[in-house]
Amino acid sequence: MSEELAINEGDISFEILFHQNPQPMWIVEVETLRFLQVNEAAINHYGYSYQEFMQITLADIRPLEEHESMKDLIKRIRHSETVAKNITHVKKDGTLMHVQITSYRIMFHNRECRMVLINDVTEQSLKDQKITEAWTQVYQTLESITDGFITVNRDWRITYWNKEAESTFNISKQKAINKLFWKVCPHGKTHDLFKRLSHAMDTGERSTFEIYLEHYDKWLCITVYPGASGLTIYFQDITGQKRDEEQIHLKNKHLDEIAFINSHIIRKPIANIIGIVNTLEGDLTGYEYFEKALNMLKASAEELDKNLMTINNRVEQVNTGPASRKKRVSP
Repeated sequence: MSEELAINEGDISFEILFHQNPQPMWIVEVETLRFLQVNEAAINHYGYSYQEFMQITLADIRPLEEHESMKDLIKRIRHSETVAKNITHVKKDGTLMHVQITSYRIMFHNRECRMVLINDVTEQSLKDQKITEAWTQVYQTLESITDGFITVNRDWRITYWNKEAESTFNISKQKAINKLFWKVCPHGKTHDLFKRLSHAMDTGERSTFEIYLEHYDKWLCITVYPGASGLTIYFQDITGQKRDEEQIHLKNKHLDEIAFINSHIIRKPIANIIGIVNTLEGDLTGYEYFEKALNMLKASAEELDKNLMTINNRVEQVNTGPASRKKRVSP
């Protein structure tokens, strides 16, 4: 064990190092935890007078709930030369401070002591706490949204991969982070997806497009925001919407076929029947039996023709209705 540094109060170097130091400093006896010396910066910062410091112990400037951990710390560092630690102190008025201490093992008036330099980091701790809280809020939002969210840096390494991205690509965040984008997404550099993302990276232009990923049998609507650090990529799985559109298109095609059959195949013989009936009406005048049958035939043909016209009108209404006119996202 190395010998403790002996401090002489009359030494000019001690006067400069300790009393003229702008940072709070004190000397505490290890055995009793009593203050043996404090500098002016400590008096000003903690609110105790010099005489008051001499009447209290180190425990008085620590929160009550931390007294046991303080005693454990003193035991552990008793024979350590230099120790740096972040802890909590209490001012005379009860204000809590986050401080960073550097503790030196010394001999002072032939007593085993610790000389402590204190740096108040409360303001920085509060800033760090606010940053942490803000990031936590952002993180929770990105993980709860139903949109996929991915960020990549300018080296194409993935820096963020939310839960929706995990679900869409069936790749966990642990396996995706820091990996090259084109190696995580199996379509590679030759796929149109990478070409569009590369264009956004190179030009700095925001873009929105729809794309089909064969490997996953999924359609995605992707919006890309380029930035100085890389790309921010939002996407929605629109596979269900695309399949609905395909069903609507198929339905409309079938309806068009029905309308064509009604207009050109069924109505033609009906029109012929009506034409024949009109021709025979004059020739069969006076033949009551034939006139009655002819009138019934004409009425039935006209009713059938009217029904076919009604069907055609309804088919046309369906083809021009809101569902069939559903807009797709422009590429």
